[in-house]
Amino acid sequence: MNLPSYFNDFLSEIEPSETAKADQQTGHTTLRKRLAEDADFGTIHVNTFLQGSYRRRTAIHPGKDVDIVVVTTLDPDTVAASAAIARLKKTLEKYYPGKVTPQTRSLCIQLSYVTMDVVIAASRELRTQGLFAEVRNVSALDEAQSWKAQPLQIPDRDLQRWVDTHPKRQLEWTTELNKGSGNYFVPLVKMFKWWREETYQEPVYPKGYLLERIAGEKLDSGKRDHAEGFVQLLRNILTSYEAYAVANVVPSLSDPGVPTHNVLHRLTAGDFKVFIAHIKAGLTKAERALASADKNESARLWREVFGSRFPDAPTAKASFPAAAVRPPNRPEGFA
Repeated sequence: MNLPSYFNDFLSEIEPSETAKADQQTGHTTLRKRLAEDADFGTIHVNTFLQGSYRRRTAIHPGKDVDIVVVTTLDPDTVAASAAIARLKKTLEKYYPGKVTPQTRSLCIQLSYVTMDVVIAASRELRTQGLFAEVRNVSALDEAQSWKAQPLQIPDRDLQRWVDTHPKRQLEWTTELNKGSGNYFVPLVKMFKWWREETYQEPVYPKGYLLERIAGEKLDSGKRDHAEGFVQLLRNILTSYEAYAVANVVPSLSDPGVPTHNVLHRLTAGDFKVFIAHIKAGLTKAERALASADKNESARLWREVFGSRFPDAPTAKASFPAAAVRPPNRPEGFA
């Protein structure tokens, strides 16, 4: 069964709490203010903006992560990628000593109430067009119209060079898909991410944005039901990708922000093979749950798919009359 009210309750259950959202806001606004006002880093600071699932509203419980892009005046053609990372790290260590961990393209700050991935960025386009002043003059980077069409360059620690990225275009891609599907895409991504978390832990990938990108590629935008949409998503993934897994090959999937980039490039053939095997098993369960005509059985099957956060069917309670039942009257002469 489709169980729309159950799915609405399920989506509420996997939404980050209001407390988590408040913690995220406290964390990122404090960090952004520190970078802007720092005596040393402030000299190259242009502005900051948010990216990732927090900004695209595709995060799931517990929702402690925030991705922050720090735009600077650094010239990616003259400043080494390693030097840019080192400069940001030095500043962050000043405010978060012992809490900063280098990652491939970001610096992770792990606090008790929030985790922040901070990326330092440069912009050849803003530099060439002389737009730094305009971007600096607005109260938030999102308001600078000249900014939105421009890609950025960020340092890659493994490659030891600057690489292109376009998080603004990624945000627009998600927004457009959600609008085109009647606002069903974002909830679908949340369900897909939750299914992945509940289904298996190893190997780690694909997760996060990779799942969102796969969901966007294989979305049936005509579905206006959470249950049917999820089943169709798994079907489409299996139809398109099972042959790749059998052949021990990882397909290529372009980045909406930078189409020449393959977002699945870090995925191994083994990772992908395990992922598709779980997709196949999950589809079998989800199809049974959708086909069941019994509400209790359907809810139980959907809980097998999504875990205990999916609502269970209410247990039927035996009803008893308010007054004691008296034996039937018998005609005279009968014992």
